[in-house]
Amino acid sequence: MQYSAFISYSHKDEKSARWLMRKLEAYRVPAKIIGQPSEFGIVPRRIGKIFRDRDELPTAGNLSRTVNRALQNSAALIVVCSPASAKSKWVNSEIAEFRKMGREDRILCFIVSGNPLSTDPDTACFPPALLKPDVSGEPEHEPLAADARADGDGKDRAFLKLVAGLLGVGFDSLAQRDAQRRNKRLALISVGSFTGMAFATALAITAVIARNDAQRRQDQAEDIVGFMLGDLRERLQTVGRLDLMRSVDDKATSYFSKLNKRDLSDRALAEQARSLTGIGEVRLNEGDYQLAMAAFREAYERSKALYERDTSNAKRLFDLSQAEYWLGNVAWQQGRLDDAETWLSHYRDSAIRLAAMDTSNLDWQIEAAYGYQNLAILDKSRGKFEKAEIAMGEVRDLYITWSEQNPKDLNLRYEAANAASWLGSLAMQQGNLRQAKIYFLEQHAAIKKNLEDDPDNTIWREDYLYANILLANVKIQLGETQSANRLFLEATNIAEALYLQDPENAYWMLDYGRCLWYLALITPSNAEKHLKQAENLIGKAFSLKQREGRTLHFYGDLKIAQSEYALLNNQLDLATNYMQQFEQSIVPAWQDLDMEKTEDFRLVYSRGLILKGKLASFASQPDTAQSLWKQALGVLMEDESDNLPFIRLYELTKVLNLLGEEQQRKVHQQRLDESGFIAFNAFSFD
Repeated sequence: MQYSAFISYSHKDEKSARWLMRKLEAYRVPAKIIGQPSEFGIVPRRIGKIFRDRDELPTAGNLSRTVNRALQNSAALIVVCSPASAKSKWVNSEIAEFRKMGREDRILCFIVSGNPLSTDPDTACFPPALLKPDVSGEPEHEPLAADARADGDGKDRAFLKLVAGLLGVGFDSLAQRDAQRRNKRLALISVGSFTGMAFATALAITAVIARNDAQRRQDQAEDIVGFMLGDLRERLQTVGRLDLMRSVDDKATSYFSKLNKRDLSDRALAEQARSLTGIGEVRLNEGDYQLAMAAFREAYERSKALYERDTSNAKRLFDLSQAEYWLGNVAWQQGRLDDAETWLSHYRDSAIRLAAMDTSNLDWQIEAAYGYQNLAILDKSRGKFEKAEIAMGEVRDLYITWSEQNPKDLNLRYEAANAASWLGSLAMQQGNLRQAKIYFLEQHAAIKKNLEDDPDNTIWREDYLYANILLANVKIQLGETQSANRLFLEATNIAEALYLQDPENAYWMLDYGRCLWYLALITPSNAEKHLKQAENLIGKAFSLKQREGRTLHFYGDLKIAQSEYALLNNQLDLATNYMQQFEQSIVPAWQDLDMEKTEDFRLVYSRGLILKGKLASFASQPDTAQSLWKQALGVLMEDESDNLPFIRLYELTKVLNLLGEEQQRKVHQQRLDESGFIAFNAFSFD
């Protein structure tokens, strides 16, 4: 066999799977049992190579050739058991495939969480294929399992049980030999330690003197770094100077890299965590998810270490909560919504503990509101609109109360406006367009007042840009086109100024490109020019943030608009070329199993299928067109009952019309009409 074992696991248990693979491959078999006969042959010196990484599995549900071949060439199958793996269809498929090969006696289980005796889907840890009997009606299989949970065998004992199963030797014999080897090793270490102690004592006296001097110099350096990462960074962020912030980050990183972490004081460790958080924010704005995630994870580890040193320290709990938030934020932007929910739930729980430490501290109460607000927005992304609306309404009421108590606090006014904005988006996605307009007007007025009170604040200018776009969008759907156009023109001017202020800010280039895209729709005479400018900006932002939902949404819409405009001008080849660009970028993201699909992304993908069908129709390929429209219909109807999300209805009526399903189209058109919805499509062929 090429591999001693194949580790099957859910991506949520990747950390445990990695640990297990490294531990198995590094394990040295005790000398006294090497070469002895076992159930599976002669006991080797090493366990051998383990297969863990696997190719991305296809959507059809079959195992890829690489994984199938690895299973065939693996002497055993190790299943990392948890509630996540019990629900994983890929883990279940790998077990079923291995059993088909007639080697079910070589399947070993390693329990990391859940309950092996439970039948509750939320706590059961054994995948169904493990338990399935060979013949229907017979009792379920009883898997051979090593229980790594704290209330089970424990991690080390469970590992040895797994090794015994792989080698085909008795556990007691292996455990005894392993303990003897450890005892010998400890004896050798003890002798070395006593020798080292004498030498270390002599050095300690000299080291204390040097350390006191170094501590004095370190304190001076920390004062400088504290200013760089505190007041200076805040001022640079307010004026939108990300270029100078990067320089500050580089200087701070250079300083910290020269420190020995073992010598860091609590203060130095806190400064380092703060620096890494700042670096992560800048890298995130630049679209570098990998560096951003690495910086936030390091900040989290330092913040966690500090908090564990003193769990009564509220400031340390606050820093820990911020690190948890940023880890959730990056996962969210990458489309890993399960990971995002995990970290954002940690953040909410930390914020609740923080608020409970001092109920008179308004900042900490607001932090708890942030925790609930983030999870409500995540529910919105997943199409759970009613649940999100209830939570966001409660958050808005809190902000309004706090803002009325502190009328000069611009941040509180902003938070109340932001909650109103999210309620507006939720109302739109449920078809309550007139209510959405009320919420967006509330947001627009509040942010405008902030900008009037603090006109040089870049943050308020950026928020006013979004307020204009959101209000314009709902007005378009209500047929108030002229008013919407004025709002978009004002938004474009703001977006252009922000982009020119920092051309490397991926969000600002995306916003400016989006505004230019809309200008192409409302000014047909300059459509080609505006679309080209939008392509340059959105294309660059897309290259930086390819996995972010908003970027995918805007990039996909742009390619559709370009294709529609080319088709409107009888440029079929150019229209087809733009659709090919759409397919190369948007389709792989839609088919990515690790990326959860938001409602906005679903709409973009379905629009692409509808337009591709129209192109096929123009090319006299009616069968292809019908097939694509049916596929679009399936995407729009997926995972839902009769009460489809409102935002799907317009695309749904279009595709039903193309398919000639007039009866069904009228049902959904009625909901659109009742909401006051009016379609706006400058490049439409309907």
